Amino acid sequence: MSNIDDSGTRREFETGAVRDMSEGKGDMVSIPWESILRLSRQYEAGAKKYNRWNFRKGIPVSSFIDSACRHLAKYQCGCDDEDHLAAAAFNVLGAMLMENTRPQLNDLPMRAGKRTYGYFATQGPDSIRPGMRNDAQPERQEGTQDRLDAQAR
Repeated sequence: MSNIDDSGTRREFETGAVRDMSEGKGDMVSIPWESILRLSRQYEAGAKKYNRWNFRKGIPVSSFIDSACRHLAKYQCGCDDEDHLAAAAFNVLGAMLMENTRPQLNDLPMRAGKRTYGYFATQGPDSIRPGMRNDAQPERQEGTQDRLDAQAR
């Protein structure tokens, strides 16, 4: 028998149907999917150039931020040789990914010891995300990240 997560709080619809509250889970319906589809082309191009999972192998956060800022500057300067907004978004997402999956690659001095905002983190100053020890070094577990790491090699 499967276990279904339950917050204990319900919302009721006009029809009388009830569901678990969605607050704190993210607002997936408001995500601009048109932009995500545009961004997916950036991932496709990167996969052809470098390998599909190359970015998951681990890239210092400073490299992602440097590239994101450069693409934003080029966009603001009117460059249209490539989709600079999609490239900037790819790099921002890469920095977020490293911050939460490979914190040892966050090499920005002003970010040392600062709070992160991973989806799977619980609230509070001492929170750690699943699969992370208190010293913020990744624990090796069989699962999705291991499969992605294997594919990236």
